[in-house]
Amino acid sequence: MEFRIAKAELIKALSRVQGIVEKRSTNPIIANVLLEVSEEGLRVSATDTEVAFVGRYSIDFVKAGSLTLAARQLFDIARLVPTETVSFKLPQGSFQMEITSGPSSFKVLGLAAEDFPVIPDPGDLPGFKLDSGAVKALVDKTLFSISSDDTRSGLNGAHVEVCEVAGRNLLRFVATDGHRLSISGQPFSQEAEGEVRSVLLPKKGLSELRKLADEGESDGEPWEVAFTDTQAIFQRGNIAFSMRLLEGEFPDYSQVVPSQWQRRLVVQREALLQALRRVSILAPEKSHPIRFAIEEGRLVVVARQPEAGEAREEIAAEIEGADLAVGFNARYFLDALGVMSGETVAVEMGDSLSPCLVKPGEGDSDESFVIMPMRLE
Repeated sequence: MEFRIAKAELIKALSRVQGIVEKRSTNPIIANVLLEVSEEGLRVSATDTEVAFVGRYSIDFVKAGSLTLAARQLFDIARLVPTETVSFKLPQGSFQMEITSGPSSFKVLGLAAEDFPVIPDPGDLPGFKLDSGAVKALVDKTLFSISSDDTRSGLNGAHVEVCEVAGRNLLRFVATDGHRLSISGQPFSQEAEGEVRSVLLPKKGLSELRKLADEGESDGEPWEVAFTDTQAIFQRGNIAFSMRLLEGEFPDYSQVVPSQWQRRLVVQREALLQALRRVSILAPEKSHPIRFAIEEGRLVVVARQPEAGEAREEIAAEIEGADLAVGFNARYFLDALGVMSGETVAVEMGDSLSPCLVKPGEGDSDESFVIMPMRLE
């Protein structure tokens, strides 16, 4: 096995897998990346058995072969070598990779490629096409609402479905931790054959997908998204990313999305966001409680902490319905407002014990957030 690769290309390949490889495992090989060299180029694979990545990269090919090397160690070498080209050579029958870059040389012991977990080839599956911006939006608007409680299996991932809203076919993500719920839908350009059953995508997989989508915005190449019985697969250009679907049944979220309101206010999103950031400085850290006081023509936001003091802010608002005082976790509002689009936000409420619906104040984007109120002492 022998090849040469540009330093920048090697860094790009290895940076993509750092969050995937399992660094603390009883199986040391899943802390490694699999390097496979052929005349077609370099194939880099990483997996923790739940999430997997495969990327293909250009090289100067000399001799075919394969080996796994420690992902973090190899990434550190790639970042620090002194020249713009890095050479790899694996002597016949050896597991010790020779890496050279100008005056620097390393001999790194690897593990056999045959022992690396098999990553299924997704092939040509029928699916959906989404641009990177759409993938980012789906993840950004739902990831923070996924439950971290391992005992609530149906809430440990983002629910995925295909739906029709206002005549548009959307791929929709929904997530909840029992205290708040996030909904985000994005149009797709190619419909999959058959129906997509209800699936749950794991939090780690979505976090890694978000990183890949972020770097994909520059080239404009769309993502192809497909689902099998056990996997969700996202492909773009020369990379393929997959995650194992979670078991568990997501609740019928439509039952908790308010369909009617008794009070409705529309405010400038940025104004409310900044006001909440300021006021929450004096909110108790455990649950970040704040009070919303809806009065004629304004929203008053108050945080109070007996040992620290009080913060208060008034925001102009268009209000329909009677006055109301209600408590919320400020963090839930900050998370939602921080990812929403549009200049205004509509907040719809019933009474002080009813769930609150937060959505854009204008436009027809498929995004909404349900936030449960909290009792204030």
